[in-house]
Amino acid sequence: MKNFLHVIRAALRAARWRSTAADRPVSVGVALVFVAMAMASEAARQYLVISGPAAFTLYGINSIIAAMAVFVAVTLLFVSQDRAIVLARLACLIVLLEWTVIAASRLPFEFRSLVPEMWTASDKIIFAWLIVVVWWIGAVVAILRGAGVGPYQSPVFRAFGLSVMAGVAVVALPAYPTFLGGDSTRSSYNVYEWSYARFFKPPNADVDLPPVDVAAVELSQPHLLEAELKKLLPERKGTTDIYAIGIAGWSAQDVFIKEMNGGLAALNRSLDTDRGVIRLVNHRDTLETQPVANRTNFAAAVRAVAGTMNKDEDVLVVFITSHGGPTGVALELGDAVTAVLGPDQVASVLDREGIRNRVIIVSACYSGIFVKALASPDSIVLTAADENSTSFGCSNEREWTYFGDAFFNQSLGAEISLEAAFESAKAKISQWEARDDIPTSSPQGHFGAAISEKLAARLKRGSRVQALSEER
Repeated sequence: MKNFLHVIRAALRAARWRSTAADRPVSVGVALVFVAMAMASEAARQYLVISGPAAFTLYGINSIIAAMAVFVAVTLLFVSQDRAIVLARLACLIVLLEWTVIAASRLPFEFRSLVPEMWTASDKIIFAWLIVVVWWIGAVVAILRGAGVGPYQSPVFRAFGLSVMAGVAVVALPAYPTFLGGDSTRSSYNVYEWSYARFFKPPNADVDLPPVDVAAVELSQPHLLEAELKKLLPERKGTTDIYAIGIAGWSAQDVFIKEMNGGLAALNRSLDTDRGVIRLVNHRDTLETQPVANRTNFAAAVRAVAGTMNKDEDVLVVFITSHGGPTGVALELGDAVTAVLGPDQVASVLDREGIRNRVIIVSACYSGIFVKALASPDSIVLTAADENSTSFGCSNEREWTYFGDAFFNQSLGAEISLEAAFESAKAKISQWEARDDIPTSSPQGHFGAAISEKLAARLKRGSRVQALSEER
């Protein structure tokens, strides 16, 4: 135990660039304990710096073990005496570094407020890395000197060589993260994925895809749409039933179909959309199973809901996720669908069918343009951005956009109102945008008094029913 504490004290002194003589032997077992602590600290760092839910991946454990094995091998290559002592102190130093990074990520103020405002995000990252590298080399020098590596053996050069070789070797590994956050992208996994995304991946993912058979798509729509509309169940008199239409507009990226499905699932948990959900999807994997997202199918879906629901009692939720522009959201499926669904078109379709009670959620750039056209006392309109701003997080590898992750994945749930979830999501998005040093998207929300009261009453009834069922 004394040797264990001695290693910790020596590592703390090394962190201040002060050496400690290696006058107490350290067993290989003690060194391995510190190595295990260093690996556990790396896993903890990956988990704790993620905002929101984190998914565990077993491959990440293999990556941590491989990286530590490489580090140990390089250390033994550069150290000829007191190897167990040096290894234990270096591993303890890694533990200190990992938890310092964790603490820094949890600071209640933004790091960017401490550096010149003209610095870019890349400037800040480079500056932070320079500080860490210089500090690390100085600490390693102190450890090597304390272990008996004298001036004639140049501990500075040894420390520099050990750090560079270990760093290059670890970076060269095809590493995989142990925990994945909602905003994780494959290009952040390792240098190979980053290089592929940066230099080799086509800027438009659609260029490598085969052309869509336009005629086949058009011929399949009547029976696909009919099958989808059959999912609608009759309304229940005296009950505020919720119907939903989901639209994934952009075919070339998987994130939109994933967000549509995840968002509709979250809406079902929160609002109970069991009377029917219609999905309109632009994606090559669903050409034979789902109707496409075009303006004609959208109008047909709204008409079908209008013919099924009680327009005085029931509510229609429309959730659209896609790329967006200043005139509306994009509907794209190769040559089969190339259109823009604008706010006036959505409002016109809903008004024509007499649907007053409606919730419109749009996850797209510039989606704030939908608020003015659709706002009313009987409407709730939620958008991922204002009319002049882009939203973020639509890379192909992601499960959610920033808005979808914050609103559907991390805020909306049973017995949570749309307004409360939206306010929570806005706060999360602001934190992520500040963290990533990107412009604010300014999500917009309109909550009509009449429909908000209707949904609040429904939420209270649902809570009472659940409480009674739990008592029984």
